[in-house]
Amino acid sequence: MIGSDTRLVGIDTNVILRAVLDDDPIQSPVAKRLFRDLTGETPGFITQVSLVETYWVLARSVRMPRAACLTVIRALVGTEVLEFDDGESVVRALTLAEDGADFADALIEGTMELFGVAETVTFDRAAAGRLGWQVLGDTGSA
Repeated sequence: MIGSDTRLVGIDTNVILRAVLDDDPIQSPVAKRLFRDLTGETPGFITQVSLVETYWVLARSVRMPRAACLTVIRALVGTEVLEFDDGESVVRALTLAEDGADFADALIEGTMELFGVAETVTFDRAAAGRLGWQVLGDTGSA
């Protein structure tokens, strides 16, 4: 739980990527230093949107293997000095994604579960099959 004397430092996707990829001679060291300097009094704060963007860039642009992308996300979630807008749903999403679901879809499902959603509808047949969602209509896969 975050105390009243805590000063959160919001971390954008590009900062996460520079630290993880170590691919820029100027920005990467600065990003790594930021992560090293985080403390319990000044923890980092990462949103679900930034986690999904990080995953997508690693998977699609960098072409990092799926398991490695999930390992990066799990490492972030396991970092003691990082806070998340919905850490419980992120942990659930990682479990679902490690079992084969798309990470973004799994994050949606984790949030749906947290809020007690009874049924999730989609046009995405693959997501429906992996996550137990209902296909809306009979339009084919998205």
